[in-house]
Amino acid sequence: MNKTRAWMVAAVATVLGACASTPNQSPAPALKAADLSGNWLLTTESQMGAQDARMTVRQTGSALAGTITGQAGSVDYTGKVNGEAVAFDFTINIQGTDLKLDYTGTVAGDTITGKAVFGQFGEGTFTAKRQ
Repeated sequence: MNKTRAWMVAAVATVLGACASTPNQSPAPALKAADLSGNWLLTTESQMGAQDARMTVRQTGSALAGTITGQAGSVDYTGKVNGEAVAFDFTINIQGTDLKLDYTGTVAGDTITGKAVFGQFGEGTFTAKRQ
């Protein structure tokens, strides 16, 4: 019985010692958001062809906001940037029906490329170039 108890105490001491000696791991540093502030030319490709629009970006930390102006008028949008990942969305009204458009992409220098989802009407691609 004493041998069993001695083995258990030794095992617990070994486990506790191993846990205590494990180095602390600091959390991964947060990705620095790219600075997207300014004016961009946004080209969206869909089944209907390419559509160009002017995009104004205001950035506060990782939050994005601004206006997209195209042939059909202007719309405000909001979004986020996390490192190189960019996402923004807006809602337009087409013949009395609201349609949400979601854009997700990656920034590389003065260019953003990615995917655009047009609600239930499918998806396409986009490229934005800083002006």
